[in-house]
Amino acid sequence: MENFQLPSGESFPRLYLKDSESDSMAECIVNYASEHYDISMSLKDPLHPAFSVFLESLKRECTKRGLRFLLVHEAMVAETIEKIRIGKLTSGFHLDFFSLWHEVNEPFAKLAQTIQDCGGKPINSPHRSRLFTDKAASHFELTKNNLGVPRSLILRPGLPEKTIKQMIIGFLSKKNSSWEGGLFLKKGNGFGNKGVTHIKTALLDELIPQVQNALASDPTDSYLLQEEVHCGYMQTNQGLTRPAYWRIIYCLGDFHAFWWKPAGYCAPDEKSYIPLEDSELRTFRLQPLLDFAEELKELSGLDWFSTEICLHEKPSYSKHQIRSGNGSMLPLVAIDYFNDQCDVHVQSQWNGGPPDQFVNTVARRFAEHATSLSRMNKSRKAG
Repeated sequence: MENFQLPSGESFPRLYLKDSESDSMAECIVNYASEHYDISMSLKDPLHPAFSVFLESLKRECTKRGLRFLLVHEAMVAETIEKIRIGKLTSGFHLDFFSLWHEVNEPFAKLAQTIQDCGGKPINSPHRSRLFTDKAASHFELTKNNLGVPRSLILRPGLPEKTIKQMIIGFLSKKNSSWEGGLFLKKGNGFGNKGVTHIKTALLDELIPQVQNALASDPTDSYLLQEEVHCGYMQTNQGLTRPAYWRIIYCLGDFHAFWWKPAGYCAPDEKSYIPLEDSELRTFRLQPLLDFAEELKELSGLDWFSTEICLHEKPSYSKHQIRSGNGSMLPLVAIDYFNDQCDVHVQSQWNGGPPDQFVNTVARRFAEHATSLSRMNKSRKAG
């Protein structure tokens, strides 16, 4: 440590912390009289209705435990970063709900990184979120580990139109291609169904211009051209017919699995999320589904993420497979690999959201984790 003279004349120790996820040395000033929060959360719009119930639940759980909570929104993020950097503010545990990891100097990503550099703990390491929420990057990680993914063509930024055309023709003409006219073009760093184009034409003269136009809309990002994956239907224990498609959310040691269907495909009174029951896991022999999710957790190192996995109707390579009703083995395939900013819009307000009980459960889990971190820090200081 060395002393650093502030413009005001105050002198605080300067602390250099090595980022555990990179070789960079972060520089922060330690002010032992700083304002400390046990838990902070970033949210672009603090009045967004999709977060109202979750926020109230989180605040209530913090109050129960005597935790100090800070909500950082767009109007104050730059000031908060500076206060942390000069030692006027600290956060023990940080929940990120808005970072655009791929954008240079994006303020909420910078906030999470600054908190980590100055000794706090974001729910996910910024380095790992940046890597695994990039679909083009995570696609290769899943493939390398023999985890089921749609057959894909990765299109990197800066490719000439002639090269793009040749790559697409080669992709569609490969032997054993199961393509029957349905393709999805996805931005590597798109989210919330943004940057997704469903291409239904099988005519190259129509398909290639669609791909090129989409790529031109954001020439800085990678794109994935993927064969459409078809899944069958299963009947739940409640007698509902649902797609063999699941969303699994991992939160600090716990997996929460749901039968899932996008809100846009649901009937007026149908819910997107229906909890997957333990009895259904046994009846349908779905343990490989949780094994898949466990591998994603181990691979990514993320403590808070969601993934979407479906049971492909057609034979395809995947380490994890499930026996169908006719006895054949069908592969589990990840559709949306990693989302590190999970949905907390409650079902009682919108049928497309997860159950209220789940939202309250993760709010409690976050408060428990912040309490544990706070005790560890106090114990360290006392030692």
